[in-house]
Amino acid sequence: MNRWLRSVSTAALPALFFLGGTAGAGAQTVESDALRVELGGRVQVQGATSSCSDYTIDGNPDSACFQDVPTADLFMRRLRLRVDVEFNRWISARFQPDFARLDEFRVADAYGRLNLNPDAETTHARITIGHFKRPFDGFQLHSSTQILTIERALLIPGLLVPSYGTLSVTSSLSERDIGVMIDGGVASDLFHYWLGLFNGNIAFANRDDNNGKQLVGRAQVNLTAGDMPLALAVAGTIADRGFENDDGSLASKSHGAYEVFAELGDFGSGPHLMAGFVSGKNVLQTPAGDLPDLVAGDDFASMFTWQAIGGWKLELEGNFFLEAVEPVFRIMMADPNGDLDGDTVWGYTPGVQLFFDARNKVAINWDLVSLSGDRRGENSFRVQYQFYY
Repeated sequence: MNRWLRSVSTAALPALFFLGGTAGAGAQTVESDALRVELGGRVQVQGATSSCSDYTIDGNPDSACFQDVPTADLFMRRLRLRVDVEFNRWISARFQPDFARLDEFRVADAYGRLNLNPDAETTHARITIGHFKRPFDGFQLHSSTQILTIERALLIPGLLVPSYGTLSVTSSLSERDIGVMIDGGVASDLFHYWLGLFNGNIAFANRDDNNGKQLVGRAQVNLTAGDMPLALAVAGTIADRGFENDDGSLASKSHGAYEVFAELGDFGSGPHLMAGFVSGKNVLQTPAGDLPDLVAGDDFASMFTWQAIGGWKLELEGNFFLEAVEPVFRIMMADPNGDLDGDTVWGYTPGVQLFFDARNKVAINWDLVSLSGDRRGENSFRVQYQFYY
């Protein structure tokens, strides 16, 4: 970030925090006949321990840790400002920078959106252009201010865990990318679709680095099970992994994946369950478990993973300090290479969320990883405070 932009950003932070704070748990809105501006954001401060802190440089035969890590770490997980702008009801935009690194910022969202049917009760069709989330991996599509566990992926500092969330992101199947997408549905939103064309890069890449692209499609049916909402979705993607030939020319190798996702309940009170399954190619491994040499024509390994997360939010009537308590539990299985034996990973996360006001909360998780073979299990204890405005 250049000096001028850093100075402006630093000066704007207190003002935006003040505006957000005056609105309590909601965003601050400024509205006129032709323009509506909404300011909001989140601050997430996280502390994490790791069993890899007792790993030594000399190594440990039964440990899969790859480096020494601090016994406990306290860090800024997210520091985001969100600006939503709506012009004349059919043109809107979002800009959401992330200042979590403090000395510079990254852009999380930066897109414009055209609502092709602004008079409909629910969006019939809209076009989104810019940097935003690809419609793949239902866990990724939920806001980080609402997810049931602290992290979407199962993370142990000092250990490379091929979890549901990491396989989805490292294979560039999900998360944010630059692209164009059309989505919409029937008037009752019983059915909703998404179809997008993206660069197929990692979340913070600003431009394409190969001749290929990524096509992502998603379809979702929104039903009810008793008094609870039930969403059933399937998604598929065809993407390219870019590389450079020996002569310097750009090339790419195609791979695909699909997802099945279900969600029962919502982020209100009561039970809430999310479950997903992803199968595709692990672009970081060959069937033999090596790093692919795409110039030599190596194939990608096949991978599959599933994850289920459940919670039960209990409202606390008349409690001065807490608004609600939500115990949560996650179970996850990942096989990063279907051609190899002994690399399956199981993960478990018991935890609890303590809500003060709307999405303002403290979350506590204990991530536990069980590895195949004689390798010892590893774990990480996490606590995160979230201020949402």
